[in-house]
Amino acid sequence: MTPQPDEQFRTRFEFRRELGKGGMGEVYLAYDAFSQREVAIKLANLKLLEDPEVGARAKKMWLNETRLAGKLHHPHIVEIYESGATDEFGYLVMEYVPGGTLRQHTAPDKLLAVEDVIEVIYKVCNALDYASKLGLLHRDIKPANVLMADRDIVKVTDFGTCYLTNAEETQVFDVGTLPFMPPEHFKKRPPTIQSDIYAVGVMAYQLLTGALPFNANSFQAMIYQKLNEDFVPLETRRRDIPGELRFAVHRAIHRDPEIRYASWSSLCDDLALALPQVSRPREVVFESARFGMLRTLPFFSGFTDAQLWETIRISRWTDRPEAETVFEEGSAGDTIYIIAKGDVVVTRAGTTLNRLGPGECFGEIAYLDEESHVRSATVKARSPLVLIEIDADSLRQGTEGLQAAFMNAFMRLMVKRIKHADRRLLDVLGGSS
Repeated sequence: MTPQPDEQFRTRFEFRRELGKGGMGEVYLAYDAFSQREVAIKLANLKLLEDPEVGARAKKMWLNETRLAGKLHHPHIVEIYESGATDEFGYLVMEYVPGGTLRQHTAPDKLLAVEDVIEVIYKVCNALDYASKLGLLHRDIKPANVLMADRDIVKVTDFGTCYLTNAEETQVFDVGTLPFMPPEHFKKRPPTIQSDIYAVGVMAYQLLTGALPFNANSFQAMIYQKLNEDFVPLETRRRDIPGELRFAVHRAIHRDPEIRYASWSSLCDDLALALPQVSRPREVVFESARFGMLRTLPFFSGFTDAQLWETIRISRWTDRPEAETVFEEGSAGDTIYIIAKGDVVVTRAGTTLNRLGPGECFGEIAYLDEESHVRSATVKARSPLVLIEIDADSLRQGTEGLQAAFMNAFMRLMVKRIKHADRRLLDVLGGSS
């Protein structure tokens, strides 16, 4: 049922349809006339916050979400644009992600391809790593709290149950969804990063098999099994899961948190190892592997995780054979190139100017000089290449932070080349004396 908001809401928002219901209220798709975009609006019943039995708990969970408005900026976390209240309800205005949640892919006949599950889990891990660095533990990771518009768009949502590791006020402990709660939760231990890692592991297990790790048919039985019994191995439920992936999931859901992964990056590294081998270099195909590759390249050393994901969004990854000319002196072009693998030789009028390898950039003048798009040198592959290609206009349309990160990288590059040119000049002068 469409809500009956006050005059201010009727002026600004056009409510279109209900997206879902939860314990706190409803979520609607709406059109924001001010920002001229579709948004998701979460409405909380203020009377519920005053309920003598559940009001205190509900209020803390609602405050958790409202205090995060405008603070979580990550490509794989649903952004909360603003929060507020009217006489009738509290509200959150959030990013709208079409396509539904991962829950639709937990039925045995609706499972994603194995490589798509790896991609999804990798991105969720990266988002939770970002949140943990801000002092946030989600505590209710499950397929219903991850939105997926397509293979590239994965968004973690619903931080109402989050635990603030640096908060001084009393926090709600008895939260979460039973199948995804770690065994130590039932021993009254405080949540840690291993709590969310366990939940992600269970979610991966369910996305891969359409089943949960334990066969319990009651809450009490599931708690007992979590504390005392081993889960059903993945290979028992599905035979075609790569060994590296089985290892990663099994370790993530191990009963002992000390055996579980100690960091999100360690889990991500093992997930990347589980990617299937394909005919083209895998960094050209999988976004998770692209992200891992960017983190290792010197050019991107000053970039944040969010800026690396944005780079992936605006780039093309191509492979070039040995001896192929990438571009010729005097030709027109506005593409920036970063070498992911291989090396090139740079020449002008037949004279070798430089040799560049992984993590180095060429063609950046197309971005720095908006008036001239004429190449000043010829670049040719000395070995098989994997190139990251970015159109100058796409970079100019990127966020201010991304453009600043690229400018800093270009400045480092120019200083390096000036030093290189000085050394060559000294060598020439020394040889002629």
